[in-house]
Amino acid sequence: MNRVNSFHNVTMSRAEKSLLRHDKSVHVSRLALLKYVEVRRLIGGQVLGQISDAALSVILTTQLLLARSEGPTNTRLMHMVVAAAIPLLIAGPVAGWLADHFSRRTILVSGQFLRVALSATLIFVLIADWSGTAAVLWALGLCTNRVLYNARIASVRHVVRDHELVAANSLSLMLSSVSGVVGASMAILASRYLGSTAMILVIVGHSVAVLMWCRIRTPLGGGAEHVEVTWAEVVTQFRHAKTRYSIVATSSHRLIFGGLLAATALRVDSLATGTTIAFGSVVACNGLGSFLGTLSAEWVNEHLHRKPLTVLTFAATATSTGLSCALDDRFSYLTNVLLVAFFFQNLRLCTDATIQSNARRGAGGRTFAAYDLSYNIAFLAGIVTTLAFETNVGAITLMVVATFAASLGTAGLFVMRRADSDQDETINESDPRPEPSPFGNTTQAERVFP
Repeated sequence: MNRVNSFHNVTMSRAEKSLLRHDKSVHVSRLALLKYVEVRRLIGGQVLGQISDAALSVILTTQLLLARSEGPTNTRLMHMVVAAAIPLLIAGPVAGWLADHFSRRTILVSGQFLRVALSATLIFVLIADWSGTAAVLWALGLCTNRVLYNARIASVRHVVRDHELVAANSLSLMLSSVSGVVGASMAILASRYLGSTAMILVIVGHSVAVLMWCRIRTPLGGGAEHVEVTWAEVVTQFRHAKTRYSIVATSSHRLIFGGLLAATALRVDSLATGTTIAFGSVVACNGLGSFLGTLSAEWVNEHLHRKPLTVLTFAATATSTGLSCALDDRFSYLTNVLLVAFFFQNLRLCTDATIQSNARRGAGGRTFAAYDLSYNIAFLAGIVTTLAFETNVGAITLMVVATFAASLGTAGLFVMRRADSDQDETINESDPRPEPSPFGNTTQAERVFP
């Protein structure tokens, strides 16, 4: 009997035995993180770069895509898949390797210089009306963004402590959403009065972002600032229970959500008989749900254990989707998209922090890149699968399948082991590292390399 109990204790962590955290959690405020100068510099460069990127996307979309993207909802969904797949498949696999083998600060600064050069070139290309060249430059810019995203995410753990990662990621995503709105609004106004020369504002934004990232003094890892790790050791990282559980949970939910999003857009399209309204409404609900999930993730991380959170996410997804199918009206379908996006964003921010905090020294970039690549490819695969089968089986049938898949995920992730030993989640506990200085994390005691 003692041997059975011992085996049970080894395969079940304390985090898996209860829903709520009963230990004393360390509260972390997103705004409190901004008192650290290095956080302000890293986030400031991100915000300026993303405002400029959003403005660039609106300008290029207006001149290159809008006149060519009219069509039914399934055509619009395929355009979205292609636009997302280009940088993901081209730059995604190498982004992690670059983040581990070159200085991440150098990658961020060099990438911003490349953005400035591309934006300056696009001014002349747009004036000359070379749409093909503009599309190639845009694709190159999207690939650059993917590399910079991975380098920035891998750098976050160097300017905050482990238990602050969820708040830092939440702050980053929240400001990313705001930056998108600000950049798009600025581009619409500037394009009306300046035309193609509105790209000058994009160049200015990227140039100021360069200055922000040049002022970062804390080593961000990568290159000579980390321990060399072979690919065999990186593969070993994915055998660890927490890493494996995080990737399986996030990717499977994203696969379900991709199919659900596409099926909802097609079903709402048939109910509304207005392709623009249907597609736009589904995209808007997805964005709103993701933003609300970004706001709540800090509280969720501090009050719920990771495994119960994951199981609840899948159970809530199954319940919400099944209910929307039963009601079968536009409001219930759009509400379901909002709720599932909200559930996923809470799960994603917590699993992001798990991957970041448990990444092996010297493999942080590649580990996070593989995780990010897996759930994004799963999302696109879900959309493509729905588009392939919707004509034959119908959108409602595919949503019922998504409900059944989420129910299976609930049971499977409940049974699946998440911890390698009888240890609770360490990311929410006090970090032995000293608190970062508001004047910059420049002392050796405050430097932590992955």
